[in-house]
Amino acid sequence: MHLDAGEGKFKAIARTLFAQTTPETRAYLGLPETRSSMRGWYCRYWRALDRMLSLTQPWEVPRNRAATAEEYQRALDSYSQQARDRMDDIMNRFLHATIRRLPAEIRATYKGNVAIDATLLEVVGPANPNRANAHLDRLNLDTMSGRYRREGRHEGQGAKADKAGWEAETVVTLPNAPGRNDFPILTSGLTIHQPGRIKHGPRIAMEHHAKEFGEDQRGYLMADRAYNGSRPDRFQKHVMRMGFRGVYDYKVKKSGLQAAIDDVIVVGGRLYVKWMPTAHVTARTDYKAGLIDRATYEKLLAGRTKYELKDHGRPDHEGRQRFTYPDLSKVMCIDPATRKAVRPIMKKRTFTLAPEDAVSMRIIKHLQRFEHKSPEWRAWYGMRSHVESNNQYVKSEAGTDLGNPKSRRPRTYAYQALTAGLAFAASNMRRIVSFLKAQHDEATDTTPKQRTRRRADEHGMPLPH
Repeated sequence: MHLDAGEGKFKAIARTLFAQTTPETRAYLGLPETRSSMRGWYCRYWRALDRMLSLTQPWEVPRNRAATAEEYQRALDSYSQQARDRMDDIMNRFLHATIRRLPAEIRATYKGNVAIDATLLEVVGPANPNRANAHLDRLNLDTMSGRYRREGRHEGQGAKADKAGWEAETVVTLPNAPGRNDFPILTSGLTIHQPGRIKHGPRIAMEHHAKEFGEDQRGYLMADRAYNGSRPDRFQKHVMRMGFRGVYDYKVKKSGLQAAIDDVIVVGGRLYVKWMPTAHVTARTDYKAGLIDRATYEKLLAGRTKYELKDHGRPDHEGRQRFTYPDLSKVMCIDPATRKAVRPIMKKRTFTLAPEDAVSMRIIKHLQRFEHKSPEWRAWYGMRSHVESNNQYVKSEAGTDLGNPKSRRPRTYAYQALTAGLAFAASNMRRIVSFLKAQHDEATDTTPKQRTRRRADEHGMPLPH
């Protein structure tokens, strides 16, 4: 309740407990008969919260002063993965409890599309030294908080503009197709890590999302370049084993030939036969370099379809996925070695990709459901904006005010993570209510509908009636 109102300070919660604990409430909760004072409730709440946070704090750190370099090194050595896993479980149980408030008939329509992104949880005070300066004393009372910058992979390098804080790795549910509003945007996976430290956070957040939804609800995963840049054994292999198919973005230099195995090559995240003409392979890099115009680029992009291997279902539990070879009897094929026309003799009709060796892992790293920058890719990748808008909404003053570091003054990872979990859960409840209200209003709206006019203005937008 307090987090939903953007007021999670100890004094505010103690004030509510003091005012609202009637004799009946105290009897129900098994609390002492004495009503106590507001100061007494403050101390009770503080002690109870401290007991819980002590079980979910991965590092043993001082909380009343900035740690020295020696204390920081001892904190690193005290790390407990069990405590961190416990906090991940608590945060995601909050989220999943809200998701279960969805009516069964709406939840059953979910096709499993998700988006993932990280967002800063700023803390009060100066930013701590980065990893390269771990030998220096800490500057922030939140000893293990990191250093954040907006650019690149978000791990601050020492600039004055760097901020102190943590990053929340969030997974959100998406509608079943672009342009539709048939399922609410809900946070379904969450973990907290230092800024830029995304070795394991994305996988953990996706695993917690997958715990709440069945295997038949694994659709497309929309993610930006940072996630495609991950080592495939840390992220892409795991999401394939869960049954998801990626929709990623690439840098221009990575949008040409990305990998090859046997008679298959990877271009723009899709599998093609190696006899596809070079102009099709280098279409995007040539276009960005100014060697071809837009019309030629789009024609070459569309022409790749004749050489593309088709998906044969979703990946299985081991991350194996089958593809069907195209019919090459009526298309021009070029030998990549001699650059001469050839007529390939196909020895098999299907190709199976499995995460078994380094070559296959290079393919899995870039593999995605749609051709990069194709119309289908643009439509689906555009849905990634939902995770960004959801993060901003939760952090806004109109949401839970999670983005205001002054409303989260208590230190340590455990407190920041617990607050984030509760804030995203409260936001989920708001979004569910808003979604159900919109569904009801649409179903009961008796206003006559007008067909959109076919005539458009100079911007392509339909003219008003």
